[in-house]
Amino acid sequence: MLTMIEVEIARDGGVRPLEPLPFPLQGRAYLTLLPDPPANLTATGATGGTAADALALLASPRFARRPVSDPSEVQDRIAALREDWWPR
Repeated sequence: MLTMIEVEIARDGGVRPLEPLPFPLQGRAYLTLLPDPPANLTATGATGGTAADALALLASPRFARRPVSDPSEVQDRIAALREDWWPR
């Protein structure tokens, strides 16, 4: 099973996960280098969001009050956009 985690890489090559891992870190991996976060995020110590932040948002009253669309209207809109885009 593939698992993706966010890590920081130190100048000496050390790898440090940004969140606690529920499993031992071992095995093989592919590495994708991401651009450095914007200066305003690094100045505040924020990393741009974590899984804990996402879960907190999903449990928040703000999320519970979000506007919700009718599923059939969404499907109709998706179908219309596909027909506009797909060459005939």
